[in-house]
Amino acid sequence: MIVDLHTHFLTADLPALAAETGDARWPRLLVGTDGPDVGEVRLGDELFRVVRRPFWDAAHRIEQMDRIGHDVQVISPIPIALCYWAPGPEAARFARAQNDAIAAACEASGGRLIGLGTVPLQDTALAVSELRRVVVELGLPGVEIGTVVGGRELDHESLRPFFAAAAELDARIFVHPTDGSGVLRCSSPIVDFAVGMHSDSSLAVTALVYGGVLDEFPTLQVCLSHGGGGFPWTHPRLRMRYPERTADLDALVRRLWADCLVFDALNFGVLVARYGADHLVLGSDYPFIPPPVHDPRDPLAGAVTAGLVSPPEAEAIAGPNALAFLGRDPAGR
Repeated sequence: MIVDLHTHFLTADLPALAAETGDARWPRLLVGTDGPDVGEVRLGDELFRVVRRPFWDAAHRIEQMDRIGHDVQVISPIPIALCYWAPGPEAARFARAQNDAIAAACEASGGRLIGLGTVPLQDTALAVSELRRVVVELGLPGVEIGTVVGGRELDHESLRPFFAAAAELDARIFVHPTDGSGVLRCSSPIVDFAVGMHSDSSLAVTALVYGGVLDEFPTLQVCLSHGGGGFPWTHPRLRMRYPERTADLDALVRRLWADCLVFDALNFGVLVARYGADHLVLGSDYPFIPPPVHDPRDPLAGAVTAGLVSPPEAEAIAGPNALAFLGRDPAGR
């Protein structure tokens, strides 16, 4: 079974908040910009990304999944649609529309799609309310969150009620790098992707592990995108400041889950050492990184060849581990 936990989805049925508010930062999806199968994600009138029909059409996505050999995909919002910069009520309205669309796509997919929603984390009370709706009413297993919320790291006290609610609801949390997080002193598309995402993710995981979040909520279930960025390599440097807590800190890290979208088989050695092979899942960033560009199954196979992952561990990473993180039974699909 192949389960891709890291894929993105956006609906065209979003509130037209850019037009309503005059703020061009609100994203929108225009469908049919160059034929029926091509669309554009825009920030106001500015082009952000050209996309194709599987990005917004669940039926077309499942057709593509059959072609590339994915049994299940977990769909979640794109980072620019998290909109933590916006006023809470507007962001809650925008999140609600995305969550409804994700739930509808999953409902129509016959079990091929599992959804993670979004919440307006800039307003913790609204975030908790929407998280409860996502899990209880919509039946989704959890939400995707960004790495930083309006300048607040994930260990900020104002975010603790959200994590408390997630633990109470047994809601899964998928942490994804945030566009424009401000972690770099220089910027370009390749630097932002290759260095910015790594640095951004590393700071977020540091907040969760070293900022007390995982300590305070021992049942919290968190999965990191892009392998947790630079954190697997940074953890020993952080840990050396707390020699009396070495075993405890390592245990906290091994509670985390991570996708293995790390682009190289040799990186699996440190991923397994930090998180454990049983907490690694497959992730591709589909449809932005489709298999012809990079297929994460290839470095996973290379890790087996290199002796970094056993064949049974690789089989679990390819699918069953993701379902375990999500609390889903493979036989129930």
